[in-house]
Amino acid sequence: MKIRYEQLSPRDALETYCEWILAQLPQYDVLPTFSWYRLFYPLRVLLLGAKLLGRPGYAEAAWRQMERYLGEQLPNGAFTANYRNQPTEQMSQTDLEELFRTGNINLADNGSNVHALLLGAAAADPERRGRFLAAAGKWLDCWVPVWSLPNGSYGNGIWAGQKLNAPYTMAINVCSAFAEYTLLTGDRHYIRNAERFVMFQCDHWHPCGVPIRFNLYPEPDARTLVGDYCRIYYLLEGLIWTHYVSTDPAVRGRIEERLTEWLEKDLLKRWPENRNWFDMNRSTLRHIEHGDYGDSGNDIVGFYWQAAKCCGIPHLLKYYLEHIEDRADLRLRIERGERFLCNPLNARTLAVMAEEVEPVFCMQATGFAGLTVASALDPECIFPRLTEN
Repeated sequence: MKIRYEQLSPRDALETYCEWILAQLPQYDVLPTFSWYRLFYPLRVLLLGAKLLGRPGYAEAAWRQMERYLGEQLPNGAFTANYRNQPTEQMSQTDLEELFRTGNINLADNGSNVHALLLGAAAADPERRGRFLAAAGKWLDCWVPVWSLPNGSYGNGIWAGQKLNAPYTMAINVCSAFAEYTLLTGDRHYIRNAERFVMFQCDHWHPCGVPIRFNLYPEPDARTLVGDYCRIYYLLEGLIWTHYVSTDPAVRGRIEERLTEWLEKDLLKRWPENRNWFDMNRSTLRHIEHGDYGDSGNDIVGFYWQAAKCCGIPHLLKYYLEHIEDRADLRLRIERGERFLCNPLNARTLAVMAEEVEPVFCMQATGFAGLTVASALDPECIFPRLTEN
């Protein structure tokens, strides 16, 4: 498709993003495998485009891919992080046993995937909605509790056959799924699980103002801080979804306190007031004295792995503006960030809609950026309820 390399309005930019995502979807029908999370963020953008632009075909395309995910749900409610190209109904008992010995059946990836599935349910017809809700409920009821811990946190399930059940900060993605399931069903048992996990994480914050990262690779460790844009994104998303759905003043107040501290001590420093975008060359905690703790930004990760997720951070920070505190210094940055991503030539530097340049990262980058562009149109669009249908 032809992309207009000029400054677009948020509406035109969202349509451009959605059309580009549609053009990429056919390859996912023939790829032998891929990571589901790389696809599910673009599918969320299609759902938002269907709603905000009045284009139901976008949602139909998203649902079609989500149906494939449903077909791979395992008998115990679990999902694999990667597309297996083998529906569960075609698997033998031997196949299932081997998958649990060697596969990637984790909480972190599938927390964001199930969250997207629930966003699909919110926009779907009653029959499809029922199936999507049933699948998400089975995951939340049967698989996720296996990895719950007495302190309220969660492990990460299975990765490469390894059973990982010590606290894992990035499993916070389950909180987004718990929260959306609460919105769609009214059952507040689920948000209480999210609240317990979030309160655990909020109690583990370094004095420098940055959250402590509980890691499991290669073994359990709690001596690094959340310093890279990828983990910043996922933790922010879990925190704001829990804040949005919770009705507990203590939980909401604690989240607000930690978000404000993080914003002032770290996040604003990454986005200079005179810059249109985050300082991508200084995405670690080098500007903060953090003692003998390590920095997740020093993990061996590629630039575009971070840049892709970074594209979604402005819409999460916008939630802070709309629901916690309207700060001029933050609003200035978010407005600049939205304009930056509404210019396809600028966005392309972060792998957005750049399939021939960064084929591994461009689809996910476009998904994360699309959430920010959609939020520029309507900040509340990311929290769908059934009454909106």
